[in-house]
Amino acid sequence: MKWIDQMKLPIHKDDLMPVIRQGIFMSFTGGLLIGALHAFFTFQFGFSLTWLLLFILAHLTATRIRRSYNEYHILYSILSIFFFLLAYYLMSITLNLGVLFLYDALVPSFIIQVLNPLQYFKFINPFSSQFYSVDNMLELLFFLIGTYYAYRYSK
Repeated sequence: MKWIDQMKLPIHKDDLMPVIRQGIFMSFTGGLLIGALHAFFTFQFGFSLTWLLLFILAHLTATRIRRSYNEYHILYSILSIFFFLLAYYLMSITLNLGVLFLYDALVPSFIIQVLNPLQYFKFINPFSSQFYSVDNMLELLFFLIGTYYAYRYSK
């Protein structure tokens, strides 16, 4: 069945609310936990396991979403991708606020800058000067794999 035809199918409201609740729960808890772990590992040891933890988060989010509905709709896979993006955003905020806290630099102007979502997704912009760097390409690759993973396993 085509993508457009799948979008025309009716959505069962009894299935939609549990999907939204599970997605919000997983994106908030996972994003905050991964961000805190990333800040801790970066500050203490100088390395991070962020993308491994994001793959685990994508898997757990997709699995919980898959278990929360009775009849599949393509909207649930799209919501899974949205909640993965929200978890990535919350992870980045938690990481930056944690670093600012560790360096005693928590001031309101920095906190407002930390909340800007454009700075966390700038690695997707093909017109940026650092788009073709090796680090950015690896980050983009893992981000796309995580997004695909969240979409595929929520079916």
